This record gives sequence, structure tokens and C-alpha cells, in this order.
Amino acid sequence: MNDFRRPGDDASGTPPAPQTPTPGNFVREAAGTDLEDIGRVHAAAMLASLRAAHLAAHEAPLPAGVEAMVAAPVIAAGWEQAVLSPPSPAHHVLVAIGDGGEVAGLIGLAPSPGDADTEPGPTEQGMEITALGVAPERQRRGHGSRLLAAATEQARVQGAGVLLVWAVRGDESLAGFLQQAGLRRTGSFRELPVGQGIIEDCWAAVL
Repeated sequence: MNDFRRPGDDASGTPPAPQTPTPGNFVREAAGTDLEDIGRVHAAAMLASLRAAHLAAHEAPLPAGVEAMVAAPVIAAGWEQAVLSPPSPAHHVLVAIGDGGEVAGLIGLAPSPGDADTEPGPTEQGMEITALGVAPERQRRGHGSRLLAAATEQARVQGAGVLLVWAVRGDESLAGFLQQAGLRRTGSFRELPVGQGIIEDCWAAVL
């Protein structure tokens, strides 16, 4: 795989023209007061991805027991430490803010553990997107692109040479977004014990 592009580049490798910011649409660091909204948004986005992946892999719906576990309060609690006491300055949780001041999406960023074949080379320092989600009712409004652009900038500040993200196989909407943003599947994958089992693929782009 030799066709990595920088996140945000179009198919020709040319960065898109700057867009005029819409009032109210921006990205900022998450705060403790965002946790409830983060849980709600991430749970909805995660369920949509898992449902699509499980249906694509097994032609069967996601089991009800799995659906019940992906609850907003549980997800919010899982983000508490990352938001309030991040392990290092390189760890970030960013939120996209919509027109009405609501949390419309989120993205998590952390140093990569370096266990994936990312194909610029095993010694390339990487940053990993640990979560990326936009509320289903807020999609196609540029929030995902703004989140990815902000995370990319943070990764560059940390001196990273590659940006990684694990995405479930079968969520074609997410795959299309990542591909359009300039990331590519690396060939690395892992199986998650969700329902009858789903696959996550590793995507990457050079910075």
C-alpha cells in the first residue's frame, strides 16, 4: 500500500479549499460537563456501527444483550478519566459543537501502542484515534471532518508521522468517510467478541 494521503486531501491529493466556519460549529477540548452528552452521542454512534458490522458479517441483528450493554450512562462513565484526568498531554478528547451549542460528536486521541502494521514502517511514531462518533441526527453537517482535522493537528503537534484508527468492518458509511478523508486500510485487523464476532480493520494515513 503506497497511496497514503494526508487526512482531508481529496482524491487528487490536493487539500480542500478552506471553508467559512458556520457560527456555532466548532471543535474544542471536552470538559466534565460534557460527559453526559459524550455518553449519549458515543453510544448512539457505536450502536449504529456495531449493528451494521454484525448484520454484514452474519446477516443477523446485533443481539439484544449487546444492545443493552451499550448504554449512554455506561459509556459516559468510561470517558470520565480520559476527560478529567488524561494519562498524558498527548491524550485528548475533543467534541464537536453544533449550531445550538450541543455536543454533536466526539473524537479521542492517544499515542499508538504500535502493535499494528501501519506500512510507513514499524518505527514511525503514531497517534491513534481511539473513538470517533457523530450523533446520527447530526451527521452530514461537517462535524466528522472538523473532528478529524482537529485530531490530525493535535497529532502533528505531538510529532506523529502517522495517524491510525480501528474501524469495524461492515460500517460502509464510516469506511467511506475514512477513505474520503485520506486514510487507507493497512491490512491489519482484529476480531472483537461482539455477538457472533465482528472484525475491526486498522486504517492509517501519513501526516
